[in-house]
Amino acid sequence: MSRRQEQILQSIVNTHIRTAETVGSRTVAKTMDYALSPASVRNVMADLEEMGYVCQPHRSAGRIPTEAGYRHYVDSLMETYEVELEERRRIDRLYVTRMRRIEEILDFSTRLLSTATHYTAVVQRPATDTEKIECVSLVPLASGKVVTVIVTNTGDVRKHVAALREGASDLEIERIAAFLNDKLRSLTFCEASELLESINESDCPGGGHMADMARQTMDEALCEDDGPDVFLSGVENIFDQPEFKDLSSVRPILRVFDEKKGLNELLECGAPEDAAKSVRIRIGSENQLDGVKSCSVVASPYRVNGRASGAVGVIGPTRMRYSRTSSLVTFVAERLGRALTEICGG
Repeated sequence: MSRRQEQILQSIVNTHIRTAETVGSRTVAKTMDYALSPASVRNVMADLEEMGYVCQPHRSAGRIPTEAGYRHYVDSLMETYEVELEERRRIDRLYVTRMRRIEEILDFSTRLLSTATHYTAVVQRPATDTEKIECVSLVPLASGKVVTVIVTNTGDVRKHVAALREGASDLEIERIAAFLNDKLRSLTFCEASELLESINESDCPGGGHMADMARQTMDEALCEDDGPDVFLSGVENIFDQPEFKDLSSVRPILRVFDEKKGLNELLECGAPEDAAKSVRIRIGSENQLDGVKSCSVVASPYRVNGRASGAVGVIGPTRMRYSRTSSLVTFVAERLGRALTEICGG
């Protein structure tokens, strides 16, 4: 692609992102740094259309970018956006002064990102090897069930209802809780799961029967079949985009938003595989989930104690303010990782 073609494509993308309208040759000509007639611009736009970077929705209309046009723009033409210093300082102060628990930090980060970008924001809970078990309580229920309550070193509380296949007396439940606290305190969730898998009847005061019940009380509490919990904010922002005024175009997106597994897949596919890269942008059909093939996803991993522990992402239209959004996602991911490192004792 020639330099002139790139400049005109850049102008089309920037104008369409700002206005959500088709972009005509006269509009492009006015944005150029040098004199160029609308006729010359039209010739270049025709070339760009033939190359697959722009399209003409209606015969009498101007052009809009295609997915290929957005991809070339993001990879080669997008200008760097810097989060303003005062905004950075304000956000830093909020992270320091307002939050003491992981859930507060994650909820705040999600709301912050959705408000700042005006898109839908998603943040994964950190991997279970980030927190350590402080204590385990078992509360008996009727019909052979117990509530397993896990308190972590960060103050978070997780509750799960477990069914004991053979039932247990209150005394046995107390003995199981004492055994779990003795064995699992100060372990991560992953370490606890591995230890429980390896215990045998000689490790447990009540023998094999007690060991089996100990595993049953903790299995679901330690398992995350659909991936880590996710925090979602700004779902209503999707309705502010002209592309999604038709409810039928929004329905598939909302279905993805309703499923934890789908949101985790979005973030995992969106986060860069290369640890050296801070952000990945997936545009339209580059997304693997059918429900969001009309959207773009900007995602970045966050690190706790230097290890990738989760991801932060934004979902919006392909007509997205990519430069600003990617900078904000990267910034929030970095600040979130720093806050979680401090609260987890890093």
